[in-house]
Amino acid sequence: MSFTRQVQTNNLIEIPMGGIGFSTEQNKILHTFVGSCVALCIYDSQAKVAGMAHVMLPKNNTDEPVPKLEGKFADVAIRTILKQLISKGAKPRRLEAKMAGGASVFQNESKHAIFNIGMRNTNTIRSILAEHKIPIISEDVGASTGRWVAFDTNLCQMTIRDRKRGVCVI
Repeated sequence: MSFTRQVQTNNLIEIPMGGIGFSTEQNKILHTFVGSCVALCIYDSQAKVAGMAHVMLPKNNTDEPVPKLEGKFADVAIRTILKQLISKGAKPRRLEAKMAGGASVFQNESKHAIFNIGMRNTNTIRSILAEHKIPIISEDVGASTGRWVAFDTNLCQMTIRDRKRGVCVI
């Protein structure tokens, strides 16, 4: 398994589009920018481990069981994060999730359109997490603008910044 190339500086791990990154108490902040994509964090607050995926699409519809970009598809991303978190000491019963993004950033998207990729991403993530009995503790999804998203593993806080609403912490 080859995790997506990440840029790491001090305590910041940049997650690229379609990427996945992991954090422990020593590598505290997972960071990305999303529009219609979704920043999904799954974490164990007791073990102080977290994984973030930059999810671009709901389901893997390729011939590759594990695409080169492990975070690109929600189904593959969640499976990969769960496997890695457990290998790093997380307990499945303690896992929780937070997510941000899923905006309608394209002009012709509507709330019910098949092309509303943001809504499709968030709905798929909710469904897969429910199958695994992982609660979504908080989320900041929808709207029409992109967001900078940072997850602090030590505090289990997601900080979201966008141009219209400023900063919020969930």
